[in-house]
Amino acid sequence: MKKWLKYLIVSSLVFQNLHTSIMASTLTDEQETVRQKINQDMAQIYGLGDEEYPLRIGEYGDLHVYDKGYGSTKEETYMLAYGNMSGGDDRGEKEFLGKNNVGDKVPNPQYRWRVGWDGKVISKWGDYLPWDEGECKKGYFDDQVFNIPSLDNNSTLEEAIQVGVDMAYGGKKYKDIKQPEAPNYSNRNYPVHNVGDKPSAGWIKHVHIITPPTQDTWGQGRMYQKGGYYMGVPIAPFSLIGPNLSVTLECAQAEGAGVRNDDAVKASAIVKSTFDENVGTTYKWTVKGDTTGTIYQEKEESTCKFAGYGGSGSQGSVTIPSKGSEFDAVFDLEFIMPREPVTISFEINPSKDPEESIYTDNKVSKNISWIRYDIATADYTLYYDELTKELEHDLAGGGIPGSVKSPSQSLWRWDGNLTGGLNVDIEDNDGALSGAKVKDDTNPPVDEAAESVTRSPIIQGVIKREEYGDFYLPNLSNPVRKMVVSYKGDVERNYEYHTSHSVYCCENEDGSSHYVTCNNCSTYYGSGTQSGIFQPGEDRISITTQVYNGRENMPHVAARDFKKEIDDNTHTSLAKTIWWESDEYPMLVQRWMKHVFLTEPEEYEAIQGQYERIFTQQNKATVEWGISKSMSSIYEEDLNSAKRKSTNKSDYPHVPFATDRDLQRQYKYPFKSGYYFNPAGEYTLTIRTEIYKDEAKETQEHKALVDEVLQSFKYGSNMTYVDEGSQYQLKLEIDDPEATTAAEGLLDIQRDYTYVTEYEVPYSPDAAGFTHTYFKEILEGYEESNTQDSKDDYKYREYIQEGQYICKVVEETTVTITVNPDNEKCYTFGGMKNGKYYMTAWLNDVDVSSITNVPGMQLKGVNTEKQLDEIALQVHGSMYDDLNN
Repeated sequence: MKKWLKYLIVSSLVFQNLHTSIMASTLTDEQETVRQKINQDMAQIYGLGDEEYPLRIGEYGDLHVYDKGYGSTKEETYMLAYGNMSGGDDRGEKEFLGKNNVGDKVPNPQYRWRVGWDGKVISKWGDYLPWDEGECKKGYFDDQVFNIPSLDNNSTLEEAIQVGVDMAYGGKKYKDIKQPEAPNYSNRNYPVHNVGDKPSAGWIKHVHIITPPTQDTWGQGRMYQKGGYYMGVPIAPFSLIGPNLSVTLECAQAEGAGVRNDDAVKASAIVKSTFDENVGTTYKWTVKGDTTGTIYQEKEESTCKFAGYGGSGSQGSVTIPSKGSEFDAVFDLEFIMPREPVTISFEINPSKDPEESIYTDNKVSKNISWIRYDIATADYTLYYDELTKELEHDLAGGGIPGSVKSPSQSLWRWDGNLTGGLNVDIEDNDGALSGAKVKDDTNPPVDEAAESVTRSPIIQGVIKREEYGDFYLPNLSNPVRKMVVSYKGDVERNYEYHTSHSVYCCENEDGSSHYVTCNNCSTYYGSGTQSGIFQPGEDRISITTQVYNGRENMPHVAARDFKKEIDDNTHTSLAKTIWWESDEYPMLVQRWMKHVFLTEPEEYEAIQGQYERIFTQQNKATVEWGISKSMSSIYEEDLNSAKRKSTNKSDYPHVPFATDRDLQRQYKYPFKSGYYFNPAGEYTLTIRTEIYKDEAKETQEHKALVDEVLQSFKYGSNMTYVDEGSQYQLKLEIDDPEATTAAEGLLDIQRDYTYVTEYEVPYSPDAAGFTHTYFKEILEGYEESNTQDSKDDYKYREYIQEGQYICKVVEETTVTITVNPDNEKCYTFGGMKNGKYYMTAWLNDVDVSSITNVPGMQLKGVNTEKQLDEIALQVHGSMYDDLNN
């Protein structure tokens, strides 16, 4: 036997067919066939006689065949009753169709309940055994098994009761089955029955069978509560029991007064199956406008969204789980309510494949009322360079109407003014508009001698950047905050109207007073009040705060490709120029933002920039060596004395060159070893620097450069010298650049430092003054920095904050190095071999990378193919030769 588990019945679906009432003596052939079939079923199914329903039962009356049951075809709705209809009247339907064959009243399914209690589902209404509690006697059909065609043998009426209750009440609420004026009506929206629900022990344990169902006719049972109260329970014909798909539609918004346009509507369709296996079938959603007929799920810009078991489509194929599955098939719908009432429908198995026992529960609909609600939108912007802005917004564009209709009486007059007011509710949970309120005097109370008025409230407030969290928010994040201003209101106006009344006319013959009816006199007025509303609605205000707080990384600027090199950096050049980039100086910057007022001039405020800008510039140093007194010029005196063959020692203050003519002809500087050869020479070093600093004072770079370059000076000879019996080679160098002498007094060092000047790099903290190009190249918002687009697109331009200082410091130092200032005698070794020897002043390479921060930067010396100063002398013979001669 295929168990009937669950049915989903559309709450609004009521089958009303042609109501037929035929006297037993004039039953149609069709109705007579129904009667005979019923009698046959009573015998075959229930083991009773074959004439349980005769044409007439004397005490009850003639037999009538009605088609007032639940079903999609006439054949599924047959009910039998004897005698005349009776009971109350509901929309032309009597409460009872008559009596059954044992005298019990047969309820009319088309008659809505007049009595009964809400607040409880049917399956819990009388959840106990009534015959055990003495509410009724257990009958022949109660809790029994029968051999039912199309069902398994030894079946109870459980499934028939389940199908009957599901079809009659499944998915309905009490308001659907009770008369509006019925008593005990506490909750109209409480569900009567959820498809598939049953008492814990099953229906058959609690339902007293009054009239059993047959293959084609409905039966009737009762559930009892203590005290004798009972509820009628419809029992379906066996022909309606079989594999089935059913659907219920849940939409809470369909139960209320309606839905405002632009609000979201949500609905869910739940499909249940009594098939033993999963079945494939089709489904279809429809959202239709009741006024325009628009099929909203087919619109090009449809707001309908489908989800759940059917996926994202409004229709398609799907597999429904079999009965007993852990879950049902749930189809979800969401759409935006249009400006008209709509009907939403869901249908399962519109193709009728698979075949079902009934199709009445395959389609369900819900009507959703529309509440007109004017919705307007407005967008405002706090621009990039604005800190605050005063705002005024005309609610609904101004002119919100409120009115009352004229009274319906023929003679009336107003009694007083129209009164009331428009209520404005500002919902600003986001904090979109600071201090939002209705502007004073723009929404006064209504007190006017009129039938209609308008109000034009103005919403005012201030947009504040800080309240949008713009403490350096990411660029172009542009936070948007929304607020809703809703409005509604009531108006009313009292009136007086003429009423018919009796007035004294005259005295009757018997002396009594005579009154006549007065219809047109001006006295004795009644009174009333006409009520109306302001058109409700809301303005949805969106405020965007534009955000641009500067870029962290500035673009490349060709003018800032600073040189990091040394000009003329060869081993022969005495003048070189060193180029390098200055130290980095972080500069605090600011932008100017404004406060915007409705009636006053704008005010500007300096706001510190998010990023410090790094100032660097081109540093420069010129290094130049000079020869004040060369060796050749100093030794010229001695050389001339030798050429004169002078024998006066005073004529040879530095070197007693050889006086031999032959040697003089062969060599420029002939010399015999053993005599003195005093080192000599005077040289200058001039260093001039231009260095950018954040304070005007002597720079460490200048001093370090002077020290390093000075120490590159070397002086020496490859001749062998003697001192107190010890031989040595002459090598003079400066170990301490700050000393005034070196090499045991053979070098004299004189410094002449000059702080030339400083040049301040000018800037202005605002647009009114002058800002040097060097700053514009590092500030955002200028052509010079390739960021003019920041100014053009985002109104962003930076200025240097006051209190900062950058200058170019110019310094110059001249150092004079004098070799052997006291002309001390330095004797050479008498045993030197004849040959060519040198007296040389040269410059070593200098590593200046630590000063310039340019890795590997070296200032080349003068020490290869050319020296700073040099003479080549020829040793030929020795002083011993002269002594021996």
